[in-house]
Amino acid sequence: MNRCILCYRCVKVADQLTDGRCHGVISRGEESEISTYIEQAIDNDFSGNMIDVCPVGALTDRTFRFKSRVWYTKPVDAHRDCPTCSGKVRLWFQGDDVIRVTSRKDEFGEVTTGPEGNIEWICNTCRFDTKSVHAWEIEGPSHIQRQSVISANHYESEKALKVTPESMYESNPHGTKVDLGEGALDPNNESN
Repeated sequence: MNRCILCYRCVKVADQLTDGRCHGVISRGEESEISTYIEQAIDNDFSGNMIDVCPVGALTDRTFRFKSRVWYTKPVDAHRDCPTCSGKVRLWFQGDDVIRVTSRKDEFGEVTTGPEGNIEWICNTCRFDTKSVHAWEIEGPSHIQRQSVISANHYESEKALKVTPESMYESNPHGTKVDLGEGALDPNNESN
């Protein structure tokens, strides 16, 4: 785990979702690392949620790893009736294939909470085993913030921007001239 920054978020989520503690911090000081305890494995229906809370990508989804970059995918909100979890997910499409399933996140990057105040974790069945489009009810495209790296692949067309080659030639390349008034750029002018 060379990317881990020891934020302990995965340990906290595992403690919330499981009955017994199965992993934590081993060693001390600069040799400390997060790992499972000897001869134990993280084995429960909600263990994939530790991937969603990792802020640096030290924990990754084996079914998605090295297949694509997130900015080449199209995120879509979807849901299904799941007896184990909330079933509200974000599907990541590449072409017509679902290549990744994650929990929905709010504007702060945290897993969303439902109307009852509970966190909407998703089970491993929804995350890893249900990657068929027909198993989900598509709600629509996910809202992606403009500053996000994911929005880099979502360009608008020239027609939508109303840019034509003629309008580009007619525009002033240096902008318009603005008169700031007399003495506006004088460093000794303290009235502005």
